Amino acid sequence: MKMTDITSIGRPIDLHYPTNRAIAVVTLVVTIGGLLWQRLTGAPWPASALWGVQAGVAVFLAWALCRELDPDHPMAAFPAAGIALLALLLWRPPRLAPIFWLLILLRVVNRTAGAPAGLLDILGLVALAGWLSLRGNWGYGVITTLALCLDAILPNPARRQLAFAVLAALATAAAAILGAPPPWEAPSLASGLIALGLSLVFLPVIISARSVKSVGDQTGDPLKPVRVQAAQILALLAGVEMAFLGGPSPLAALSPLWAAVVGAPLAWLYRTLTSSNSPS
Repeated sequence: MKMTDITSIGRPIDLHYPTNRAIAVVTLVVTIGGLLWQRLTGAPWPASALWGVQAGVAVFLAWALCRELDPDHPMAAFPAAGIALLALLLWRPPRLAPIFWLLILLRVVNRTAGAPAGLLDILGLVALAGWLSLRGNWGYGVITTLALCLDAILPNPARRQLAFAVLAALATAAAAILGAPPPWEAPSLASGLIALGLSLVFLPVIISARSVKSVGDQTGDPLKPVRVQAAQILALLAGVEMAFLGGPSPLAALSPLWAAVVGAPLAWLYRTLTSSNSPS
């Protein structure tokens, strides 16, 4: 059975590419290193193994998110992975469920896999957004609804997503009724302002996405710049919303996202400086 039989937005890691082999090695090293580090601090084996796996997955997801946010520049994903690793040394591993949700959402909108999201992809996205919304932050459901609406109206539209946008809205309403109360009583102002500042740093990457050379994995068709930019803006919207209303330590909880948001502009700055200093 092929991955495309299950999902149309999956992007398998082809180890024939050096960059894919590199991130596979980095992920493995971080996982083992995290396990050993936790053992040295006195943590039991099960907890150490879990921490190591979470750490490895967090670094990989920072790399994967940056690939979605800046598809034309795969090397930008490695600074993001490095920043995610640094975040692990400062904070605990991030929450993985919101990062997986965001990764699926970005692929639905930017179409980096080439094909529109399939039925199982959308149902999984809506279910995950509903479950996360039940924990008290309805922003997951609202942003999912917005993403599905965008997929239905942007170039090469998938019109059926409007029906699923209604489903996502209903799931959000159900979460609002049945779930935990939203954390509006004590928004994290400092974290929200930091998130806004990091979002401004990302602006050059959004501007440079006005022209995109990358193609969809499955189709070989050029990506649509407006879709890439829409996905970038949605990612920042999700990060800022969760920074204000995401509960305790919201920046640490989404550290792979912020690692990607910082890593891509750093790579852009490096490219800009090196190109301006190169002899004509």
